[in-house]
Amino acid sequence: MEEKNTFETGKFLEQLESKFDFPIHTIQVDNGYEFVNDKEVTNRKTYFEEVAEKKGYIIKRIRPYSPWQNGKVERSHREDEKILYANNKFYTKNELINAVKIHQDRYNNTAKICLNFKSPCEVAEENKLLLDL
Repeated sequence: MEEKNTFETGKFLEQLESKFDFPIHTIQVDNGYEFVNDKEVTNRKTYFEEVAEKKGYIIKRIRPYSPWQNGKVERSHREDEKILYANNKFYTKNELINAVKIHQDRYNNTAKICLNFKSPCEVAEENKLLLDL
């Protein structure tokens, strides 16, 4: 994303399902302004919420000030920081994009204990086959 705002996250959400081989039903978000408005301030929907509604996605908000409820995302950010960002400097946007692609490909094709020694790509392919039945 170019910026951290509701328009950029909404654009991302519009393209998200085309990046996966499976349907999306629920999006879990923290209560960041780039996703949702504070319900105590306004009932007006953000662009992100409008896109989710148009696509039929359910938005699941975690409890405020409870990052542990988003544990997988927080762990992913921590691992990305340790492996990708801490020891590298990126001078152009393309350098960053290429490094993220390499990191993502390596991660998604590495077997994980929690997936019974299968890679995320293998599990996604198995689930796709099950959905096609």
